[in-house]
Parts: sequence; structure tokens; C-alpha cells
Amino acid sequence: MKLTVKNYKEATKNIDFKKLPEAAQEAHKEFDSFADFYNEDKDIKEMLDNHFKIVEPYLKDSEKKSPVPKKAPAKKKTASSQKSTKNVTKKAAPKRTTTKKTAAPKKAQRKPIEVDLIPLEIKVIRRYLNFHNKKVTERQVSLLYKVIQKAATEKTIRKTSKYASEIKSISNDLIKTYKDMNGTCKFEVPNSLYTKLKKIVDDYGVTPAVALIKRFINLYGNITKAKAQRLLTTVTNSLKNGKVDKSDKEFEQVKNVQKHLHDYLESDKLLVTNVQLKGLQGIAGLGK
Repeated sequence: MKLTVKNYKEATKNIDFKKLPEAAQEAHKEFDSFADFYNEDKDIKEMLDNHFKIVEPYLKDSEKKSPVPKKAPAKKKTASSQKSTKNVTKKAAPKRTTTKKTAAPKKAQRKPIEVDLIPLEIKVIRRYLNFHNKKVTERQVSLLYKVIQKAATEKTIRKTSKYASEIKSISNDLIKTYKDMNGTCKFEVPNSLYTKLKKIVDDYGVTPAVALIKRFINLYGNITKAKAQRLLTTVTNSLKNGKVDKSDKEFEQVKNVQKHLHDYLESDKLLVTNVQLKGLQGIAGLGK
């Protein structure tokens, strides 16, 4: 299996990283810190790609060792229980006819701000908040600071950006923390800043339609009946409860995803042309 940022956690959950080189152990511990900026920083991308190559040979070993659940043996009926069953005759209770009320589908809640791709500022704020009350290393702190500095240099985060003042506060706190820490420290975000930033992050979400399309693309080449059925159920529910509706510009593409999944479950073949796949990747901001 080829490791990617998307499948890494699921694919490596059975690996004993204590048996891997120390560099791989450290990269694994800090994966979340790196993964957020995989497509934003060339150095981080190169480092993670190398890490994936080191870990991939160990995937086969973890698959061999993963335990197969055993079925519990069926309980045998004792003679006494069989005898009592034969001798006792029960009168069938009259069936009650009840009319089931069909509940109206619950309207899905949407995020106040929905975007096709999460902005870099929000990724930085989210990563900074994830440090809160956790033990962090100098490497993690310097990495996030480096991302901010690079974004400022390349003007992907500008002084006129919506959250420029919040990013500046984060940058200043990272510098102060780095200077005061000795290798590692328990990171604490100031309460007033934490509340403010948490509200900003909570308001943002990926457009549900785009999120579903991304899930479909990630299944491509690694699809199974079970995975297809789970995603089809999610897509169908999202269309029913209004999480994806006709006002979404990706509505027709989600309907196509639903059809592809349904056809796959019927025929065991995922019939998606290269043109269709590239179109979906373009919508999801992938495959560049």
C-alpha cells in the first residue's frame, strides 16, 4: 500500500513504531503537526514523503499480525432445557396493530462559514489551538512559526488578511515559548486568546458536498463493498436532510458520486472515466 496524508493514520494503526528507526518514531509522533501543512510547505512535503517510504515496508508485517476475530462456539441446549421447551405450550398473544409515525427528516446544521478549501490562516490557528495543554517539542513550535514566516514572505498571509492580528499574536507567543522552553514544555494558550480563536475555527467548515467528493476520490483505487456502502449511506442521508441541497454548486457532482457508488455495489465495477475523476479532483482542490 502507498501511504498518503489521508490514509496514514488508518493504515499505520497496527504498526509497532518502537521497532522502527528513531527518526521515523519522531516523525510519527509529530505527524499531525506536519500533515496540516503538507501542501503548503515543500520541505514538509519532502520530509513526509521520505517518512512514508520508510514506513511502507512495515505495513505488510502489521497486516500479517492483525488478529482475526474468532467466532464464539454455539451453546448446546441441555436435555432439561429441551424437555421443558417441548412440554410447555404458549398461547400466542393477539397482535396489536400500531401505526408508525414517520418522523420528518431532521434538517442538518451547517457551519456559518463554508469553504471548498480551508484557508491557511485557519489551518495555522487550528494547529496552534491543538498545542493547548499538551507537551510539545521545540521542533513542533519552530515548525509552526516557520510556516507563518514563510506565508508572510510569500504573501499567502498578508497584513490585510482577515485574521492578520490573530496570526501576529500566535507568532509572538510561539517566539516567546520557544525562547523559554528547554527541549519540551506543556503548552498553554492564554485564556482570552483561546476563546477568541476557538470561535473563529468553529465557524469554519469544508462545504459538505466537497467533503463527500473528497471521500469518494480517496476511495478510488482502494474501494471495497463495505467502504462504498458506508459512503453511499452518508451521501444519501446528506441529500435527504439538506446537508447537500440543490443550491450547492457541486450538487450534480454529488448525485453522480451517488450513482457511481450504487452502480459499483450492483456490478462490482467502479466505472469512472479519467475526465470525470479529474473533474472531481479539480472541485476538491486535489490532483494538482
